Amino acid sequence: MKPQNLVTVIIPTYNYAHYIQEAIDSVLNSNFPQEEIEIIVIDDGSKDNTFDIVAAYGSRVKYIFQDNAGKAWATKVGINHSQGKYIFNLDADDLFLPNKISEVVKIFESDPEMVHVAHPAICWQVEKDVKTPELLPQNILGHKLYGRELLRFFYTRNILFGGGSTFAGRREALRKFSIPKQVDMYIDEYLVMCTLNQGYSYFINSPLSIWRIHGNNFSDAFDPSVYEVKMRRSFNSIEAVLNNLEGFDQYIFSLYYLKLKIFNIAVKEKLNNKKFSDIVDMWLFFITHFNFLSKDYLRVIKAYTLLNRSVPTSALNVMKQMKARFTI
Repeated sequence: MKPQNLVTVIIPTYNYAHYIQEAIDSVLNSNFPQEEIEIIVIDDGSKDNTFDIVAAYGSRVKYIFQDNAGKAWATKVGINHSQGKYIFNLDADDLFLPNKISEVVKIFESDPEMVHVAHPAICWQVEKDVKTPELLPQNILGHKLYGRELLRFFYTRNILFGGGSTFAGRREALRKFSIPKQVDMYIDEYLVMCTLNQGYSYFINSPLSIWRIHGNNFSDAFDPSVYEVKMRRSFNSIEAVLNNLEGFDQYIFSLYYLKLKIFNIAVKEKLNNKKFSDIVDMWLFFITHFNFLSKDYLRVIKAYTLLNRSVPTSALNVMKQMKARFTI
């Protein structure tokens, strides 16, 4: 591959040998000129036969192996080795539609201020074999958006779109911020945040990738025996994002800090050890960081479930028992 490659598709993976071929083939089946596509697979210490599957593609796919260090570091390695003008992320268990790259590049090439281009995904529930389009707010689709204003829109409502396999960023923008290993499993959110903070974004109306939802997705898996370990990992990832928001508006920083506090309380509820002091701390933070005269005041309370988190654990348990009784 030559330095003038127009796009790079990075595919971080870990023990996804049973999916990786379909992911790579979805890029190779693109209607975009193949000579202008660089594909990099970053193997985060897989113990399956990922290497053998990727090796079959020869020089068409660049393979990088690293000892297990997490998805954030694998993504960083992929970006550092990329040569394309635009960088696309593709999770190893997801798929690109044939016109994905061409449609995204068209937007990038039309406006040098555009640093982020995304779109809805098709959500594929594998076990039921049901595919439904991801629903995005209509007011963000189909026009140029200033990234910092878009971040305010997202985080005021506690939502975020444009990450994972729907993400594409201008390489020069992605090279301007660091990617700490500790961001770990929140790398998709972190990439969107840091990219939007530098320029403009565009959300294409139509779905251009397939998000495969299956039992192995971190967000879809739940095992009570490992819940606390997973939640601690999530907490550490959110905290790492928070610690690397230098250069962001104070409002975004405060909302993300609130997100961390709410997450911590929600986990404590699940583990039945939420304390009254946690509730007081949450409200004190909210009162001292948000203007109660702002039009967003009530919206933030609702979006971040402050009222729900204020219910004592004992009362929550009673409510759960009553709900279980009436649903039998």
